[in-house]
Amino acid sequence: MSDDPSPQTAGPWSARVPPFWLNPATVRGAAFVAAGLAVLALPDLSQELLRWIVAGALVVSGASVVWYEGRRRSARGLLEGVVAVVGGLALALYPATTLRLLLRAGAVYLAARGLVVVFEARRARGDPRRRFHAVRGVLTIAAAIVVFLLPAAVVSGSLAVLAVGAVLLGAIMLGHGISHRDEDGVDLDTASTLEIVKAWLADRDLPEAQREETAAGLFFEPPDRAAKLAAWWVMLLLSVAIATFAIIQDSTAVVIGAMLIAPLMTPIVGAAAAIVNGWSRRLVASLVLIASGVAAAIGLAYIIGTWVPALVPLASNGQVTSRASPNVIDMLIAIAAGAAGAFAIVDKRVSDSIAGVAIAVALVPPLGVVGLTLQAGMTVAALGAFLLFLTNLVSIVLAATVVFFLTGFAPVTRWRQHREELVTTVGTVVVAALLILLPLTWTARGVLAAASTQRTATAVVDEWLGDETTLRVVEISATSGRVEVVVSGDGEVPPVSDLVARLETALGRDVAVEVEYVPTVVYSSDG
Repeated sequence: MSDDPSPQTAGPWSARVPPFWLNPATVRGAAFVAAGLAVLALPDLSQELLRWIVAGALVVSGASVVWYEGRRRSARGLLEGVVAVVGGLALALYPATTLRLLLRAGAVYLAARGLVVVFEARRARGDPRRRFHAVRGVLTIAAAIVVFLLPAAVVSGSLAVLAVGAVLLGAIMLGHGISHRDEDGVDLDTASTLEIVKAWLADRDLPEAQREETAAGLFFEPPDRAAKLAAWWVMLLLSVAIATFAIIQDSTAVVIGAMLIAPLMTPIVGAAAAIVNGWSRRLVASLVLIASGVAAAIGLAYIIGTWVPALVPLASNGQVTSRASPNVIDMLIAIAAGAAGAFAIVDKRVSDSIAGVAIAVALVPPLGVVGLTLQAGMTVAALGAFLLFLTNLVSIVLAATVVFFLTGFAPVTRWRQHREELVTTVGTVVVAALLILLPLTWTARGVLAAASTQRTATAVVDEWLGDETTLRVVEISATSGRVEVVVSGDGEVPPVSDLVARLETALGRDVAVEVEYVPTVVYSSDG
């Protein structure tokens, strides 16, 4: 009889080798993605939860400091603990006011630090890092201005950015965890999140030949530089002419056609490619081409406006009014479009999507509006349209820079060797984005406030008329201090004073109300 144990069938609870895709990297990545999506899907709940966590942490830490420093009889320590406890309680009981005060106090501190850095950079004339410190100081000041003026928007925006970053980081970790190979040199069981991200970026690094091949389509360089530039200028001027004529006759379809053939996207994305790779000469060439193209586009639109009469008055032209008041949503559209355009340039498998990117983010039509409105003396509308173009320009460059870095178009080694130079250039773009964000946010707040007033006024008017009325609301026009209502029918109009009282209660301010009643008479063949 053999002493060897008889083979046993593995039961359902026996140890098994986990699948290749189940490892610490994918688990952490899935957690990051889930957390980011939860914040994006439930922003109000996330902010409320974050507020209570921060308030609780302040109270607990402050109380522990008070207890510890009280035993040591340290006045400074006691003061710090009391301030932390009071701050936590205030954040819990009066969240809006406390958060606004804390953010604005922090903004003042940041602005002071930024000014100090800028002045020190100006004095250090022989320091090779002078420009880096100057940009860092200006960036700090710009961030402080945004925080001070828009504290609530900064909180919600920061939360959204962190959530998107968590989703992106989780996707990177999931991708690397699934495609990981033993020869990659990274042990997923012990590697930190930063090490996994570095390994993922190293895997994405494009070969130099592919990088130069991609760059050849973004920059106008020898041997056929003159021919490329000539073709670019021809297409730019034609697209501007088409867009301007389309704006004059308020034709959306023709404007879309102009977007499809406009070549202005090429040097803008080229500027982003030059930034991430540290190509200073190419960056300057792209910026010069963009500036000259913008000037030519505005000039051509101005000339066309001089000779061609507007078929639709510019003040009521939908192509003009839709581009004269840009807001934050326009920046978000441009960021998404810039990211899509950069990805389509790097990955030839989706290069056909460039046409959709051109439609999504309008570059030439705003310049056409600038020229036409300048010629018509509508300076405010011209400034609004030019702000829209600047928004698109800066957002595309910023988004394309990030995508080029993540897709390996910018070699990681170059970032390590020229980190300060690249941070300085990217920081300049971020400063421009922050400064542009201010008027966009104010415009968005105005649009949202007007929409809220309109919704409130509509609900109040419906309630004022009642459910059993035979009157019908024809039109409601609500502004910050005036509400105009047009009703028709054959019933009796309720007292206007009642409507005024209801509107002032709902809106929280004095309102001038005008009600226009159009009686309706119905004639029937039955007599």
